[in-house]
Amino acid sequence: MHSLIIITGPSAVGKTTIAKLLFSKFPELKSAVTYTTREARSWSQEDKLIHHISKDAFQELITNNKLIEWAEVYGEFYGTGKEELLDILKQSSVLLNLDVQGAKNIKQQFPESISFFIQPDSLSSLKNRIDARPISQDIKDRRWQAVQAEMAQKTVFDYQITNIDGQVSETVAKISQILKEKLNF
Repeated sequence: MHSLIIITGPSAVGKTTIAKLLFSKFPELKSAVTYTTREARSWSQEDKLIHHISKDAFQELITNNKLIEWAEVYGEFYGTGKEELLDILKQSSVLLNLDVQGAKNIKQQFPESISFFIQPDSLSSLKNRIDARPISQDIKDRRWQAVQAEMAQKTVFDYQITNIDGQVSETVAKISQILKEKLNF
C-alpha cells in the first residue's frame, strides 16, 4: 500500500489551495472520491472529485458501509469513499484534504499516514478569510465558532504548519520538503 497524506485545519485556512499546489508539484499524488450534501461551490474550484448528493443518499452510503470516514460539518455531511480510497492506495500515494473531524478519523484508521494541520498566522486573518467567502452569515458564524475547537486539536496531527496570509508558496514549500524527506518524492 502506498502513502496516505492528510491536509487539515480550520475553514478558510487555505487547505484547498495548498492541496491543488501539492497535486501540481507532485503529479504522482492522487485524490480520493468525496461525497457531500453541500451545494457545489460556484466561487471555488475543488481539488478533488466530489459527488454532491442528497442527505438520504448520503445516509444510504453510511448504512451500506461505503464510506471510510464521514462527518457532519457546519450542518452538511462529508465523507470519503472507502473502496475508491483503498483501490487508489494500491497504486498511488493519496492526498486527502479533510475537515478536522474527518482527518482525525482517517489518522486513527491509518496511523502511518503523514498528517499536516494548517493553521492561520492569526485568528483575525482567518476571520477575514471566512467573512470574505460568498456564503450565508449563518454558515460563516458556524465556521468561526468551530475554529477554537479545531485549533485545539492540532497536536493530534504530525506537523503543524502556519499558512501566513499571502505566502502560500512558502507553506507548500515546507510541506513539500517534509514529503520529500519522508516519502522520497
